[in-house]
Amino acid sequence: MKHRKVKIVVILIILVALFTRLLWLVAGISVISIVYLVVSSDKLSRKLNKRYRWLVSGFAFVIIFAVAISVRVFFVEVFAIPSGSMENTLMPGDKVLINKLSYGPRMPYSPYEIPWVNLYWFLKANASTNTDTAFWDYSRLDGYSKINNGDVLVFGHPIWGNRNNFFIKRCMGVAGDTLKIEEGVVSINGQLFDEPEFVKKDFTVWYNNRKQLIQVLDSLQINSYGMVNNHDDKGRLETSLFIGQRDKIFSKGCIDSIKVQKIPKAPGHWARPEKSNFNWTINDYGPIIVPYKGMRIELNRTNFMKYWQTIERLEKVKLEERDGRYFLDNQEATDYTFKQNYYFMMGDNRNNSNDSRYWGFVPEENVVGKSVLILFSNNNSRFNWKRLFKVIH
Repeated sequence: MKHRKVKIVVILIILVALFTRLLWLVAGISVISIVYLVVSSDKLSRKLNKRYRWLVSGFAFVIIFAVAISVRVFFVEVFAIPSGSMENTLMPGDKVLINKLSYGPRMPYSPYEIPWVNLYWFLKANASTNTDTAFWDYSRLDGYSKINNGDVLVFGHPIWGNRNNFFIKRCMGVAGDTLKIEEGVVSINGQLFDEPEFVKKDFTVWYNNRKQLIQVLDSLQINSYGMVNNHDDKGRLETSLFIGQRDKIFSKGCIDSIKVQKIPKAPGHWARPEKSNFNWTINDYGPIIVPYKGMRIELNRTNFMKYWQTIERLEKVKLEERDGRYFLDNQEATDYTFKQNYYFMMGDNRNNSNDSRYWGFVPEENVVGKSVLILFSNNNSRFNWKRLFKVIH
């Protein structure tokens, strides 16, 4: 009866894995199941328990150890949210569950990235000086879905620190997309992006009824004191609002107009590339094509400024401009073909997020997984029951 139940569970898991085309998972489960059934057979288990009890105990320990490692490497991991760059979708103190099966688990680059096993390597002499060394090339097992615009991802930062410097942002441009931001409104391939309710932006509000506006703000649990005191004699104020709050305030009729706050196109406000040729800001950005594997670009002044950092720092190809001519690894060239897929990431707290608008694209190999669930939230020693098991959209 015990083995029958195990077989039924295993068969169901294998069927689900086959349906989602996770063949590597089918193979792994099949091997583990065969080993389990052989070792746990009545005849063999009695023999082992009688003569080699220590071996049975050791085998059980190894299995538990392997399962614990496999869960973190292949399936799920938990990350803590340290900052407010994703408010109010994610808040500081949230503990977030990351699904690695969605896009396929990224294989470790070295023993330092394997839980528990890395303890041995960290204890070795001089381990602290080479923890980011890649022992193996990048590889990723198949997942059951692709990265889509709007997904909230955990990824290793492409520029700062090592691969364990994790960030969490919303994907706003997949490989091959043309992204543009105009007055804070995001367009992808010429279509307006349907932004989630909790995206926060800085707005300028022109109101016609100050008293009613205060009442509306209070009903939305917005601190109206600080907001309404940040106004001028023309019935105008500046404040931060979620998209959902903006829509509700506008529907009440107490304001004449509400627009994303204008950011001056001056050196102190430039986003990457920080050049006068572009004058891009975080609210007026692009258009720019997110590179994909095999994408060919002409090497000219414009593309050099747009993609130099990606080519040199992430593709590991030295790109130079000399008197209007371009050189790749000291060889003159007229075009360049990208070797990886990239993604454009933005925080939901749009005016207070350090993201791709400042430091560029995220390569596919840096993506850890998809954020799917807030397990719980505990900030400043206070447990927030409202965020318990909250699904991330």
